Amino acid sequence: MALALFAFAIRLLVQEAGKISKEEFLLGLTSVDPAYLAIAAFLIALNYGLLTCYDLLALRYVCKALPLRRIALVAFLGYALGNSLGTLIAAAPIRYRFYHRWGLTHRQIVALMSVLALTFWSGVCVLGGIVLTLAPIELPTDYQLPFGTRTLGWVLLSISIFYALVCTFWHKPWPIGKLHLRPPSIGLASVQASVAAVDLLISATALYLVMPGDAVVPFPMVLAAYLVGIVASLITQVPGGLGVLELILWTLLKDTVGKPVLASVLIFRVLYYILPLLFGMVTLVAHEIYSGAVEAKLDAKLEAHTVGAGEPTEMSGDPDEPDPPFIDAS
Repeated sequence: MALALFAFAIRLLVQEAGKISKEEFLLGLTSVDPAYLAIAAFLIALNYGLLTCYDLLALRYVCKALPLRRIALVAFLGYALGNSLGTLIAAAPIRYRFYHRWGLTHRQIVALMSVLALTFWSGVCVLGGIVLTLAPIELPTDYQLPFGTRTLGWVLLSISIFYALVCTFWHKPWPIGKLHLRPPSIGLASVQASVAAVDLLISATALYLVMPGDAVVPFPMVLAAYLVGIVASLITQVPGGLGVLELILWTLLKDTVGKPVLASVLIFRVLYYILPLLFGMVTLVAHEIYSGAVEAKLDAKLEAHTVGAGEPTEMSGDPDEPDPPFIDAS
């Protein structure tokens, strides 16, 4: 399904791109103010740092404490690689490998991944509901919905309110297979929605800053188009929303921003997806080499000590040794 949707989106995008002249595309690339480009890059870097809060909230839900440096490493690798390669291909395996090594059980990891998804979608419902209710966007005639985007905004807000009520009044666990997941507290749910909303606002602001310099487009329109593109990309499960995100942003913004908007979308793709992917790959390889070297050094010391003393002695200092059990005082 993902491959079919990806091929379909690329085909439509190529057809639409054929309507843009070389001069219009180059104008979109060169008309972005370098200062705005630098600010957009800074905001994206800040955004990837903020993504650590997703894992912090999920670890709090499963009552597991880990050093912040470890959480930041896994969160960055999970999102830097997962945003471009997909959740099933990169984000989930990376989190499972590291968190299981650091003492989380299989069920805790599944619960953690569930909370990560719940955090994101709660932010989408809150922010998308507010934006589409206050500043609805007009869809092209070829992509009309049975109802208006303002109605969609009210639906999203209703889902947010229902989720808040569940977290407030429902305290029994829900059986999902062998798991029994309890709804988070209303305090944790509020923080979840706030973190995800700020995350989406920052990334949408970065997209807004790389719009063509002569374009006059309201920020709420860019934000609404970005939310629609991100949600559609996740639903289709196309890795990184490649082709899908570009097609939706082009379709929703070309009448307001103009045809050079395609160049702006590609700039955003490089800043938000490709550069973090490359840096994440380098970070992952460097960490694995360093961890392997430390483990080899500890094994050599253990072997030397065993030969000298005649019996094995437990060594400490393994960078990936599980932390002691965390006791939730509450």
